[in-house]
Amino acid sequence: MTKWIKQFLLAGLAGLIRPKHNQKYSLKTKIAAVKDYQLNGLASREVLIKYKIRHISQLKQWIIQYNSDKLTVAYATRKRVKKMGRKVSFDEKKQIVQWTINHQNNYKEAASKYDISYQRVYSWVRKYLHDHNWEVLKDNRGRNKEKEPTNELERLRKRVRELEAEKRESEVQIAFAKKLVEIRNREVHRPDDIKRFKK
Repeated sequence: MTKWIKQFLLAGLAGLIRPKHNQKYSLKTKIAAVKDYQLNGLASREVLIKYKIRHISQLKQWIIQYNSDKLTVAYATRKRVKKMGRKVSFDEKKQIVQWTINHQNNYKEAASKYDISYQRVYSWVRKYLHDHNWEVLKDNRGRNKEKEPTNELERLRKRVRELEAEKRESEVQIAFAKKLVEIRNREVHRPDDIKRFKK
């Protein structure tokens, strides 16, 4: 029942119909969804709704792929410096980010110099510049916990988002319950029954 409600919340009645084929998402959509979650602080539920993702497991899979450099951006310049993902220590990440910042954010050059992909360098630098905290470079794959707000305005915005999500969920539950009652009533009042009562 909860799963149906979530599907209804994401896609309306169409979300309750099992698709004949798996939903295909573009690489751009996958990366945008992960960035909204990891870098922009959107709640997982908001990301699911925004990108019409059917299940949280899909988003978690993209996060793991993104963090392990399996989601790559298909630009020719970036493809040229794409390397097989290798394990990079926390200290090495710091060194790479510092070097990139000191060289006018030259991601391509950093990728070549340190033998890693453009996307990984870009991601680490963006994360660091967003928070100015080296801890964000630690490998927290499939992050479950939202970043805590740092000031009153952020706390209020987060609370508003939570209340809006709760309101939407309540509205969906009510609409879903009404639809179930309607379907049940259709079963009870079949045309044969109506004809019988008219006689």
